[in-house]
Amino acid sequence: MDHLDLLQSFLERCQSEQCSRADIGAAFHAAIERLGFRYFACCSRIDPRDPPTATVLLHNYPAAWARRFRAAGLFRLDPVLQLAERTPAPFFWDAAFATRPITERQRGVLEEAAGYGIAHGYTVPLEACGPPGSPRASCSVVPEGGAIDPRSYTTVQLLALYLYAFTRRARMQPSGAMGAELTPRERQCLQLVACGKTDWEIARLLGLSPFTVHYHIERAKRRFDVITRIQAVVQALRTGQISCADGAPK
Repeated sequence: MDHLDLLQSFLERCQSEQCSRADIGAAFHAAIERLGFRYFACCSRIDPRDPPTATVLLHNYPAAWARRFRAAGLFRLDPVLQLAERTPAPFFWDAAFATRPITERQRGVLEEAAGYGIAHGYTVPLEACGPPGSPRASCSVVPEGGAIDPRSYTTVQLLALYLYAFTRRARMQPSGAMGAELTPRERQCLQLVACGKTDWEIARLLGLSPFTVHYHIERAKRRFDVITRIQAVVQALRTGQISCADGAPK
């Protein structure tokens, strides 16, 4: 599977002004199914029974679980939503809650969700939508079963960022750090990051040391004022400085 083609196809389906939230959700669901995931939920950490206008609430979880989650107010306990609000880094549920202390009631939420097939998930924290102090959002995906290609998780990060942006009808207007100009070497490195390459692989392809590759990627992150290299790739795509169609250099 060509992950960049998958990303490009999703972008093309969602860029139309006439594309509804339902259309965007359907396009995202189709994309993650190809990656081996069954369920997703992109939402702000808010009360789903009365969501504010500016927030996002989009999912394909089983209807019975969604009703139970709303009716019992489980959003107040959900450790996935709570962790996504505190950390900028994506996380695997199994690893995160094996090492972090959570209450018995929170453990019960995870176990109850697993009964509906919502288990072994992966969550991408997203920027807050709204005025200062607004709750963070997140996008979680749940595998269908079996092994998932590690590259698929990188692709999900990119898809989630665009899903959130399109759902909010955020138009890609470069301003401030988003419009920062990358150097040619920074563009090369981010293009290869977008292709799923590690620092070591990029170093071999470009004839550099892994330390130098890491330096260029960190410089690109600072130019865009972002935390992760995936966010830097998204900003580079948004500003047209790299392209999904370019692929890795031969």
